[in-house]
Amino acid sequence: MTRAPTVLVVEDDLKLRALLNRRFEAEGIDVLTAAGMVDARGILRAVTPVAAVVDVGLEDSNGLELVADLAADMLVVVITGTRDLELLRQAMALGAADVVFKPFDDRELAIRVLARLGRNAPRAGVRGAAVCLERAEGRNLVCTREGREERLSMREDQTLSMLLERQGRVVSRDELSRAIYDEPWDPASRRVDALIARLRGKLHCDSCGVQRNLTTVHNAGYRFDGSIPDRH
Repeated sequence: MTRAPTVLVVEDDLKLRALLNRRFEAEGIDVLTAAGMVDARGILRAVTPVAAVVDVGLEDSNGLELVADLAADMLVVVITGTRDLELLRQAMALGAADVVFKPFDDRELAIRVLARLGRNAPRAGVRGAAVCLERAEGRNLVCTREGREERLSMREDQTLSMLLERQGRVVSRDELSRAIYDEPWDPASRRVDALIARLRGKLHCDSCGVQRNLTTVHNAGYRFDGSIPDRH
């Protein structure tokens, strides 16, 4: 029997959290719920869900921090009561697959998540190869399945090259900072993380989920599992 996928719901409003729990269970999904960042991190130490629904207005933290950590490994849908286009831009740049504004219909939210999981849900412990993404002339990335082309900046291209050279191994933030910015990594600065977020956005592909090959390794750095062939 195929095990039902697990979705993590991170929402500090008790009534909404319970509503989403009931809705996803009604759709045949295993649900884990957390009231905030601390609860979510505790759950994630034991379980890796296939998707997360994250409220960015958490009482104990800015939910965008959690989005940045999770988007490398799973589908993330952001929910928010603030109709702020800058927040929308930040969430998508960090790797969120969708942003849903409150108030929303709980069934519609579940349908959105399930529709995306139908295309993207990975098997536990398995990462797909970046078969639909190719490196073209210059610093271009071409997605053959989606007919899309992205132009990498010089720093994004350098970063991707480092990650590909270390395929399957961690590249630390300090290594990236020294190679890209010619300076040691400053823990107070987010520029390396922002650079990775932009790169992950350009690697995004709904068809093959290649962006999930770019993993944030907590307290260590980043790792790319897979390959991106050169286009001939």
